[in-house]
Order: sequence, then C-alpha cells, then structure tokens
Amino acid sequence: MQKQISNWIFILGWALILALGLFFIGYFMFKSNMAQSPYGMANSITVNGEGKASVKPDMLVVNLSVSELAATTELAQTQADEKMNKIKELLSGYAIPESNIKTTSVNVYPEYDWSDASGRKLLWYRAQNSLSINVTWENFGDIGGKIVADVATIWGVNVDGTYFDLKDKNATLSGARQKALDDAKAKAEQLATASGRRLGKVLNITDNSYYNIPGPIYYAKAEGMWAVAADTATTNTSLSPGETEVTVNVNVVYRIK
Repeated sequence: MQKQISNWIFILGWALILALGLFFIGYFMFKSNMAQSPYGMANSITVNGEGKASVKPDMLVVNLSVSELAATTELAQTQADEKMNKIKELLSGYAIPESNIKTTSVNVYPEYDWSDASGRKLLWYRAQNSLSINVTWENFGDIGGKIVADVATIWGVNVDGTYFDLKDKNATLSGARQKALDDAKAKAEQLATASGRRLGKVLNITDNSYYNIPGPIYYAKAEGMWAVAADTATTNTSLSPGETEVTVNVNVVYRIK
C-alpha cells in the first residue's frame, strides 16, 4: 500500500513538472511573438483604415444667447431671464417640445475697468444665458429659418451658431466604421502577400471616429439685430441642409505568419 502511494506521488510529481514546463514554454513563445522590435510589434502588421459615409441631416440646431449688464447681479439676471422668456414665448408659437429646448449655460460675473491707475474698478455685473433649440420636423430647414428671423426681432439676442445635425449618428458611424475595417484588412492582406507571409488574427484595434459638424450657417450679434430684423422680418429664410460627412479612422494590428 505504501509503495502504491509512493508511485502515485512520483507520477503526480512528474506530471506537475511537465505541466509547468509546457506552461513556461508557451509563455516564452507568446512573449517572443509579442516582443517589440525597433520597428514595432514583431510578427505583426499595423495598418490604418478609413471609412466615410455621407448622409442628409434630419435636424437643425439653433444656439441663442443673451447678455445683460446691470448694477447688481440680481438685476442683471432678471433682465437676462426676461429676454429668455421672450424667446420661449416666441418658440411656443412653433409648438417645439420642451425636450428640444435646453438651457446650456447660465453665468453671472462682475466686470471691471482695468485702465484705472489705482487698480481694477468695479463697473457693473453681467449675466449671460445660453439656449439650444433642436428643430426636428420634416421641413426643419424652412422652420429653422423662420425661427432665426423671428428671434432677430428681439433686441439683444445673439444667434451664436446654427448648424445641421443627425438625431441618431450611430447608424451612420457604423457604416463608416465597417468601411474603415474593410480598408484596413485589404491593406494588411496586400502587405502580407508582398512580404511572403500570411495574415493572422487581429491583435489590436483603435477606433478614431469623428463626426464632421458643418460650421455655423447663420450668425448675428445683438448689436446688429435691428438691421438683421429689418432684412429678415418680411422674408422667409430657408436653410438648405445638403449632406453631412461622417469619417472613421481605425488603426489595426494584425499578426502575420
């Protein structure tokens, strides 16, 4: 009985040694394959792929702001709120859902005169409020143009930027991303074939997606609002969305055999 136990211990010992030996062999082979050469990861190809997709925007974003100067912070904020309420009252005529109207910033701060020889001198207090409006109807270009023209009739309101956008960017990004991956694979296969190697599995992917938002298409400062209002109050401003481009760049590392 004791002899059998000794035999089992002997067998288990050798089995453990063999298992450890295989583990270390596999580990060092893996490290060798993943080792860095002076030119990057050994036994690998790194390629860049690009995919683009153009799509027609389905919404218009209008960014508005007001800036009021007063002797106290309370008065400045009250004046800014009054302007914002006028904007919201105007927007109510277009039946824009509240979920599509968002306050993006509220700031109140002192303004100083730094030209005084004795140091800074407090002037008044400034309140700034910003509002973002998403116009999502089918004829959003026409309605957005009318909103911009109507807002121009309110003295002291800035139209800070109006641009076309997508309600759901994921579908467009997904299509562009697949094109980028296909582009990367085609390049990797070409390089592997040219070097007499075979393309292996993917080791790493880096996604560098970006969505190209067109620049502002309408901009007006409060100081010039009356002139803008005079030009637009009797006309219907129609804004054409055109197409928006989505670009995806991927860096892919392939193993080569």
